[in-house]
Amino acid sequence: MPEKHMKIMQLTLIIVLIFASKARAQEPKSELHLYERATQIGTVANREFKDEKGRVVKAIYYTQSGIPTGPIKAELLREQSIRTYSYNVHDCKIIEQHYEPGPKLSRTYNTECLDGTAIPRLTTIVRADGTREGEVRHSKTGSRQTILYFDKSGQKVVAISGQLAADIDLVHGWGQELDGFAAGIAPNQEKGRPQDLSVLVNIKNVSHSAEGMITMSPVLVELKDANGRIVGWKFASEAFVGNDQADHCPAFMKEGAPLLGRSQQRAEYGLNEQFGRLAPGRYSMTVSFCVSGQQERLVSNTIFLEVEP
Repeated sequence: MPEKHMKIMQLTLIIVLIFASKARAQEPKSELHLYERATQIGTVANREFKDEKGRVVKAIYYTQSGIPTGPIKAELLREQSIRTYSYNVHDCKIIEQHYEPGPKLSRTYNTECLDGTAIPRLTTIVRADGTREGEVRHSKTGSRQTILYFDKSGQKVVAISGQLAADIDLVHGWGQELDGFAAGIAPNQEKGRPQDLSVLVNIKNVSHSAEGMITMSPVLVELKDANGRIVGWKFASEAFVGNDQADHCPAFMKEGAPLLGRSQQRAEYGLNEQFGRLAPGRYSMTVSFCVSGQQERLVSNTIFLEVEP
């Protein structure tokens, strides 16, 4: 082989080795973390991948095969979910994507930060189908200030957690105030099959500023058909009792009320789970709460739902 060609081959090999070395250096390093105990959703470990700046760019969460007994074992880990993260030049985490095993994209968090910083200003949560699921408005320090949840269309606000917003409100408003509080409910969609319909319940503090703890508990979720007849539900519980007990409040109400100027999402009632099989047609719903120190119940607004076959 001519000496000239030999030198070209040697130079090419050196270049390939240099690029391969750089590629290996840029590969995210991973570290496995085994938990002491499983979380409420069964997570027992995670593996984090970090870039050259030490930023987490990927995380894999695991459950454990079989019934966990004793210490968590790495050889029994089973993938539960995956998250990936992207950053801009200011280290703002601009994109966070969540995947189910497969991998299958479940939702994406798109974040805007304050100019030239890594402090989040606004985060939009988008479902896999591209519709808006939620919106997080951050404070000047980056903490979560107000969280808005949207219906299936991604256009209507159905729940609010945190500081009340002046520019946006629940799609169907709130019920009448009682002792400075108001209850508001909204459906995840206006019409659909019973198994696809659910109602989100909110409480807001408009003007109650007492220092003492105020507790409240829902005692009646009332669903009526088009003829005004009350639909019975599948079960009764401490926080969800039958019509024959609607005038009575639980002796112990453990849920505290939101602070002044704030709202809480309290519950989400699935129609199929609460009422079983429903005939197609138009229904109305209201929810009422017991409030400590009050004889009268706090009643939500009334919403209308269209149940399809």
